[in-house]
Amino acid sequence: YTRDMDRSIEARRELEGDLRKALGRDDQLTLHFQPLHSAASSAMTGVEVLLRWKHPTRGWVGPDVFVPIAEEVGLIHELGEWVLGEACRQTRDWPVSTVAVNVSALELSKPGYAMRVANILLRTGADPAKIELEVTESTFTAQHGECQSNIRALRELGLRFALDDFGTGFSSLSRLQQLDVDRIKIDRSFVQGFGKNGSDEAIVQAIIDLAKASGLKTTAEGVETTTQADRLRGIGCDELQGFVFDRPMPAEDIERMWKRKGLHIVKPAG
Repeated sequence: YTRDMDRSIEARRELEGDLRKALGRDDQLTLHFQPLHSAASSAMTGVEVLLRWKHPTRGWVGPDVFVPIAEEVGLIHELGEWVLGEACRQTRDWPVSTVAVNVSALELSKPGYAMRVANILLRTGADPAKIELEVTESTFTAQHGECQSNIRALRELGLRFALDDFGTGFSSLSRLQQLDVDRIKIDRSFVQGFGKNGSDEAIVQAIIDLAKASGLKTTAEGVETTTQADRLRGIGCDELQGFVFDRPMPAEDIERMWKRKGLHIVKPAG
């Protein structure tokens, strides 16, 4: 036990307290949206919802820092419901087919989670068919009864599921056929190897082929060059996401982009 450890623990406690305060305000936590594009036409088909926290003194704090804290201290449930509620409210009238929202395994394992999601949908008037919940493979394979019960109930409501960061951890092609998902998100670490490591392209090709055989859609994350986009398009990936198209942006920037194209967006009430 050292002074450095003591300072680290104290800083973590301060962030926890600040995060609790931020949840009760409307000027720190915000949503950004990264567009999803059709590989075939490059048209925008959806958005992934990304949570951002602008701390009053620390500046922007990354979700890789504050989400683990929220999970550890039990704030993830309140935080997750706020994110989903805001995402449904802000995107309700957007002309997209997919609004992808990350969901923690802890949220899905909590009794009554599906009912709370149903209440959010009713309150915001959002279309459940647009909402795609992104979860990890371990969540789908968990034997926790509440988790599986919530997944079944959410499917009955019309929501879809995506397997996030496929290809990392214990993911395997053989298990892909056993998972009750609608979409596979191919991890950016494979995409970045395109053109450098031939085995990465072979792995992605195998994932896409098996997904198509199983009736699943595929999205490649972290597409940063036109070469990567062209190769992914050539091997049959359905959707592309990355800086070569757009960076994450606030809702108003996306709406301005649409208005420049002549699309009229109705702002949701409330």
